[in-house]
Amino acid sequence: MPSGFSAAPSSACAKWLVVASLLWLFGCARIPDIYAPPIERKPLTGPEQFALGPLVRMSDSNADAHIIRDISRTVEGGGWRWAHQRPELRFRLQTTENLKFVMDFGVPETTYRDTGPIKVSVFVNGQLLDVIPVDKPGDRHFEKPVPGSWLRTDADTKVVAEVDKPWVAPADGAKLGFTLSRAGFVQ
Repeated sequence: MPSGFSAAPSSACAKWLVVASLLWLFGCARIPDIYAPPIERKPLTGPEQFALGPLVRMSDSNADAHIIRDISRTVEGGGWRWAHQRPELRFRLQTTENLKFVMDFGVPETTYRDTGPIKVSVFVNGQLLDVIPVDKPGDRHFEKPVPGSWLRTDADTKVVAEVDKPWVAPADGAKLGFTLSRAGFVQ
């Protein structure tokens, strides 16, 4: 063996060989410069997945999609929700002819005891359909024909049911109007 060379490589030389080998192995990999964007997909959850219809029960899986404001997101016992002072719903209609607006609602005895008689004003797309006098607690069914000129098929039809004297909870000041089970349009 020539002088100046040892049989075993030095640790510095061994480290250099390992680094050079790794660079050679990984340096040869061909990585594309451009990647295609992922395919866009709609999420499987959320109100957009459910189509709006002409009628909704508060226990329906798509009820939240119909609610604009002032209605509890929680379904209570028999499939009803609390409607606050000015609840608003939206509907999608296929026709505007020969439709009636229906609403099944109730005024509990516990809230009626404090408010006394109340009035519920029903508006369809900003037009006053009727004022419903409630002179005793209990469940109610309201049904009234709606002029076709008030309704829309090219956009949401909106309904507001405003309570003149909501019950105000002493603990947190929440305003409760009535319990709502079902609302919408039927022929």
